[in-house]
Amino acid sequence: MAPRVRVVELDNGVVGGYYRVDSGSAAVCVAARGGSSFEPKGKYGLAHVVEHMLFKGNEYFAAGELDRLIELSGGEANAYTTREVIMLCAETVPESVVKAAGALALAIKASKLREDELEAEKKVIVAEARGYQSSPESQVFRLAAMSVWGDSHLGRPIEGYPETIESITLDDVVEYKARAFSPKRVAVAVVGGVGDAEALEAIKRFEGLEDGGALPEPPSVEPRPSRIVEDRGLEAAYVAVTLPLPSRYSLKPVLPRLRGVVFNLEAGATSILFKRLREEKPLAYSHVVDVHLTSWGGTLTIAALEVRRDRVEEAVGEIEEAVEEASKGGGGDGEWLAGRRRLYKFLTRREAVSNTERADNLAATLLLYREPITSEQLVEETLSSEWRLELPRERGVAIVM
Repeated sequence: MAPRVRVVELDNGVVGGYYRVDSGSAAVCVAARGGSSFEPKGKYGLAHVVEHMLFKGNEYFAAGELDRLIELSGGEANAYTTREVIMLCAETVPESVVKAAGALALAIKASKLREDELEAEKKVIVAEARGYQSSPESQVFRLAAMSVWGDSHLGRPIEGYPETIESITLDDVVEYKARAFSPKRVAVAVVGGVGDAEALEAIKRFEGLEDGGALPEPPSVEPRPSRIVEDRGLEAAYVAVTLPLPSRYSLKPVLPRLRGVVFNLEAGATSILFKRLREEKPLAYSHVVDVHLTSWGGTLTIAALEVRRDRVEEAVGEIEEAVEEASKGGGGDGEWLAGRRRLYKFLTRREAVSNTERADNLAATLLLYREPITSEQLVEETLSSEWRLELPRERGVAIVM
């Protein structure tokens, strides 16, 4: 039975949600609608830089002090950036969650950032971006998005390019941060072993966020599937087939089905991709399936890793056939289908899901759908849905070899 979520709206417009899970930890996650799709032209990577600078020195904390405070309170903090969201989370022992929430709120509110720390961190981020470019596995996923969405906000790499990262100024960071974390663009979730009073107190720590202005919505983009090949002279190839998906809102009624299709494609040694790429025709060392949804469109990418160069086209064909098989329900017998659901149930059991995952999901769904959708609800919906779905016929292909 999915838990009941309590939802509040603070006076400044921040939306918060919370529910209890009997656990030795509690997590607070802050979702801001300010990912890479909102970046101004030529400042690609700015949202990712803002994420990094949350942990740097400001008027409230010295550099590294946020991590230190969270860790010595009995927990850890992390953050990430997508095309639409900057997410900041901390998971701690239950008695420290209010303190952790207060620290995250101050890191978000801070406006006095240090130029020397920005310049030093940009070097780290540039190295990170170059690392993605040099890694064939990371690069094939970057090219996969481009193979469908081209040089648009849905196709460009979230982390930006070295040259655009280097052009980012302190004023750029301060302004973008203030806009991305404007209260009406923020949702906070608290999940774990705390009562209602403590959870509500943690959310109220964000009452001090102030309106920093709006971020303009990015333009709509039409998918134009293409084939991109980057030949580096590698011994093995990395192959990705990408399907363009409609907006998250158009997909919402069928998302449980999509989750089931993706699970049957990817998870475990009984999955469709494992059977096709490892058992029947040893074509690839491993495979990865990635779904990225936004308000403007998304991608379903299936990648085969470490493919022999002379078998690249065969791998593309097997991935295409695997997608067709999964979209029709898996093609296995009744026992296979029932067993796959048992596996899903096992992998999503309560102790296998962290409170950070729960709070992350709740914050994101509050922000993007204005609905309190829990991880437990997603599992229930997926298990009760039919695991088949008609998928787009048009597909991009990306190859690094």
